[in-house]
Amino acid sequence: MEVIALIAIVFIAIGLQRHIFNRYGAYKLEYLCTFSASEAYEGQELCLVETLYNRKLLPVPWLKVDIHSSKWLDFAGTRSVITQEDRRVTSSFLLKSHQKITRHWKVICLKRGVFTTKNVTLIWGDLLGMGSSSEAVEVNAVLVVYPGIIDLNSVFIPVNCLQGDAVIKRWIMDDPFIVSGTREYTEADSMNRIHWQSSARQGRLMVRKNDFTCRMGITAILNMQSGEFEHDTVLDKGKIELGIKTAATLLDSALKMGMTARLAVNGCIEGDEGTVFTKEAGGREHIFQLLKLLAGLRLENKKDFESFLAESSDVIMNNQIFIITCYINEEICRISDIMRRNGNRVLFLVLDEWIQEDIVPRGVDAYILGGER
Repeated sequence: MEVIALIAIVFIAIGLQRHIFNRYGAYKLEYLCTFSASEAYEGQELCLVETLYNRKLLPVPWLKVDIHSSKWLDFAGTRSVITQEDRRVTSSFLLKSHQKITRHWKVICLKRGVFTTKNVTLIWGDLLGMGSSSEAVEVNAVLVVYPGIIDLNSVFIPVNCLQGDAVIKRWIMDDPFIVSGTREYTEADSMNRIHWQSSARQGRLMVRKNDFTCRMGITAILNMQSGEFEHDTVLDKGKIELGIKTAATLLDSALKMGMTARLAVNGCIEGDEGTVFTKEAGGREHIFQLLKLLAGLRLENKKDFESFLAESSDVIMNNQIFIITCYINEEICRISDIMRRNGNRVLFLVLDEWIQEDIVPRGVDAYILGGER
């Protein structure tokens, strides 16, 4: 009889503790999840900080936290489950009465993007692990990962400076305050830029080679089509990602040089179906807004590039226009010639190792892939 009573007491105790811990385990339990920085660059390392505070007398014997994040955020040194675009990371805790625990996860940003950890799942149970309860907790931890910055002069080479196997160096981004020499006059140049002494020596009109001046802004025009007849979804994602890095590098250079900048893309960002065409402005806040647009670009195009470029040709004035594209055709060259006549300097940054050089308009610099990537 005593044995039966003892067994009954044990079962009652087990059931009671299970009821108490399952019902009150999350009571007065605070959870916070934040990134150590709200912004980072591709390849950069930062921390995800978890903070748990048990504000009651009752301890929490065990607690699991399921963090649902992007697969492009690598939690270094941990085992995680990856499904399609998501990553699931689980952490375990034991909290005493009125105990606060802070845990830091090392996170490596593998790819550009705007990543939001909307919620986590808390799972807790009793002393013996015989039962569990769960609850979703909203955290809304947002991280903007900007595209990586590259060395343009190492990645691209000028197509008209090849002499056999030797390459004559010509910088894509010049110092805006230094006159580096002279070049032949084109119809896009104003008369007050003519260098008369060099013109007399050469026997033809020459202008100062300082096209990059503080008066001119930078416009980065990115073509999201990896092929001329491509529609909607990007096929060669690697080339377009390189184009996004190229545009980011140009904007970063504009910030360092104190120049104004504009971004134009025939694609769209998450949550917006329209193409991108920003105002021209300067300053850190504006440039980082443009970098954020690049971070959030979807790998698809919303408008044929030739049509998009034609719409932009009459809007952009007195700018250094960088056309970042996987291909060049006669229509693109024709529109670029109109842009030059509007007082712009036009450069092609081609995301390929070959272009049809003879269709590039005179006075337009063109660069192709040929260096380190």
